[in-house]
Formats: sequence, structure tokens, C-alpha cells
Amino acid sequence: MNIYEELMKGMVDLKKAGDGEFSGLDDFLSTHNRVKVASLGDLSSFFRIGSDTLVHKAKKDLWRIVEGEDGEVMIERLFDPNTKEAIRI
Repeated sequence: MNIYEELMKGMVDLKKAGDGEFSGLDDFLSTHNRVKVASLGDLSSFFRIGSDTLVHKAKKDLWRIVEGEDGEVMIERLFDPNTKEAIRI
């Protein structure tokens, strides 16, 4: 799968992006709310607060570093199982 297809996986309809239905990074996350880390520069928007836990600098939501199926490094947003909302600090 090429990078364009991966980014568009979460977007229902690109034409609606200008109609206020586009919410940035959330629309580009995979169905598992994971993002592949290609380099350490991809983590510059995060503070590391544990061995596998990150906090997004702007949104203050929690993420976890996980290993993907092919051994690739992924970051995964953490959600409250009861409210389905991103966990924020």
C-alpha cells in the first residue's frame, strides 16, 4: 500500500475536507488509531513520560509506542474504554 492510500484510509470523502468535516490528524489515523513512525523526527511533537508512553505536546493526549505486525514502530493513541474519548492529562 502506498503512503497516499494509507493516509486516505480514515478519510470518508476528501471532497468534504473543506466543508468543516476534516479534523486533521484524526482523519489520517488508521482504524486502529495508530501511526507508523518513520524516524525520530516523527516523535518531535511528543514528550516521553515512560518507557512506552508519550504525551502530545499540543493536545496533551496520551499515546503508547507499540511494535507493528512487521516489526515496525507505531504510536497508538490511548482512549478511555468507557467514554471512547482520548485520554488527556
